[in-house]
Amino acid sequence: MNDAIRISSPADILGFIPHTLGFAPRESFVFLTLQGNTLGATLRVDAPQSGDPVGFARSMVDYLAVDAQATSVLLAVYTDGAPAAAAPRPFHDHVEAVIQELEIAGTPLKDAWLVTSEHWQNLLCDRDAGCCLPEPLESITDGQLNAELIFRGSSYQKEPGTTYAPFTGPTDTAEQIREALPGVFAGELNTGRTLWADALTGDGWTDPATAVELLACFQRPDLRDVMFCNVIDPEQPDAEGSGDLLIGQGITPDWNRVNRAQDAARLLIDAAPEGYRAPLLTLIGWLAYLKGRSSVAGDHFTLAIADTPGYRLAELMEQLVNRGTIAPVAQDAATAYKRNR
Repeated sequence: MNDAIRISSPADILGFIPHTLGFAPRESFVFLTLQGNTLGATLRVDAPQSGDPVGFARSMVDYLAVDAQATSVLLAVYTDGAPAAAAPRPFHDHVEAVIQELEIAGTPLKDAWLVTSEHWQNLLCDRDAGCCLPEPLESITDGQLNAELIFRGSSYQKEPGTTYAPFTGPTDTAEQIREALPGVFAGELNTGRTLWADALTGDGWTDPATAVELLACFQRPDLRDVMFCNVIDPEQPDAEGSGDLLIGQGITPDWNRVNRAQDAARLLIDAAPEGYRAPLLTLIGWLAYLKGRSSVAGDHFTLAIADTPGYRLAELMEQLVNRGTIAPVAQDAATAYKRNR
């Protein structure tokens, strides 16, 4: 469903955030831009640890400037940390710097909330005046908007981070993949491309033999790269000159196909013994990067490197997201991923 949803209260906004991120944030600052009364971009960053509130605030303003149509900003601060001594709220200096820098940028902070593991409340009002009493978290999770998003099929992880269950399949699966590798490396790219295309469009492809063949295909670097590219451009015959595509420049993805590719990769991870999962973890992470979900992307690149130490593609992508790079496709409202809004 792509019908617009109506957000009418702070609890609705706080209910929307984990759905759009894909997980419930912890120790985070989450910014949402507004274009008039319409939600725009969402940015999550780790709660600041440095003693440079102005530097942090200016970095946030630079990131939020990606939404050139933004007229104002909302902020949710997720923390269980106590305020600094004599401070009226957690991260007081950082929040004040954010307010000032957003005002200078012409996109003022319209409202902000504090969310802990026990309650939520307004972050900006005068607490001594008694106008911002804590609200129960149930007002978020039991709200109409959260129920509507779940009805539409949206879900999210209750905790940040990403894990996959250990492999529990046949003990000879790794041997079967190794036996398939010589044929895959000697074959044409089109053979693997066709198998992958069928996996993204057909039914019944998850039989064990096909899973083994696909897992072997993902172990061949040049074939892996074109299989990645074919998620975005199904007709691309190889990965030569695909640098712009891989960083998300100048592309208009079919996001339904992207979602199918991520789902297919997750199913293949279940069928993959440890040591053969890195390409699939990197694929899911790369597609999350294209969606503008750097936290999810980074988790998957970390898991890929843990599965196969030194896995170069995951290392390069991890460096990209660690620099704070936002995929160009995610910066353009016309091409960015939109999830059940």
